[in-house]
Amino acid sequence: MYGSSLKRVCKRCRSIIVCACAVGIVSLVSASLRAETIQVLTYEESPFAVKVGKTHHGLLVDMLKEMFSRTSLEYRLTFIPLKRAIITTERMPGHCVLPVARSQEREAHFHWISPVLVSRYGLYSRSNQTIPLTTLSDARPYKIGSFLGSGIGEYLTELGFDVELASVSAQNLRKLKRARIELWAAELVSAQEQMNKQAINFGVPELVFYTSLRAMACNKEMPFEQTSALERALKSMYRDGYMSKLYLEYGVEM
Repeated sequence: MYGSSLKRVCKRCRSIIVCACAVGIVSLVSASLRAETIQVLTYEESPFAVKVGKTHHGLLVDMLKEMFSRTSLEYRLTFIPLKRAIITTERMPGHCVLPVARSQEREAHFHWISPVLVSRYGLYSRSNQTIPLTTLSDARPYKIGSFLGSGIGEYLTELGFDVELASVSAQNLRKLKRARIELWAAELVSAQEQMNKQAINFGVPELVFYTSLRAMACNKEMPFEQTSALERALKSMYRDGYMSKLYLEYGVEM
C-alpha cells in the first residue's frame, strides 16, 4: 500500500515538473522574442520618413511606432540608402526594410508585411519643356531618372526604357533641372514635397502611369512569431481606421 501511494505521489510530481518545464519554455521563448530588437531600415523620402538630427518623423515613422506598440516587440529605426538597406536585410537576420515595392524578382527573398504604403507614380518634365505623353510607351525616346533600389526604376528598366539611376531620389530634381535627364519617374506625394523643399517646381506630371502597394520586407529567417505579430498589428490598424486617419494627417490618398 505504501508503495502504491508513493507511485501516485511520484506520478503527480512528474506531471507538475513537466507542466512547470513547459510553462518555463514558453516564457523563455516569449521573453526571447521580446528581448530581440528588430532592426528596421528606411531611407529619406518626405513626407513618409524624414531624419532631422537624431529625430525621425513622417507617415511611415508614425505607422511603425503604432504597429510595434500593438505587439510585444522592440525595434530600432535606422536611415540608410535604399539599395544598401535591401541588401543588408536580405543578408542579415533580424532586419526589415520599408517601404519596398514588391516585385516578382524580390518576392521569394523576403517575408512581406503589406501594405504599408499605397503609392502612385508619374513622369515629370522640366517646367520650360512640355513632353506630351498619352501612354507610357510615349516615353521610350527619353532618358528617365529614378534611384537605386526603387521598384519603379527596376520596373521601367525591365520594360526596356532608358533609365538613369541616382543614389537618392532628390538628386533627380537637380538632374532634370540641368537637362541631364528628360523625365523624372517619382512617387507623386514625395515628388511634390521634394519640389517644395528645393524650391524647384516642375508642376504636375506629364503622365500618371503606375500605382503600387509598398511593403515592409523582412529577412527570411525572422521567426514566424514575430512576422505574424506584425502582420496582425498592421491588419488591425486598417480595420480600426488608424491607417485612414494617419494618411489624412499627411494629405495622402489611400
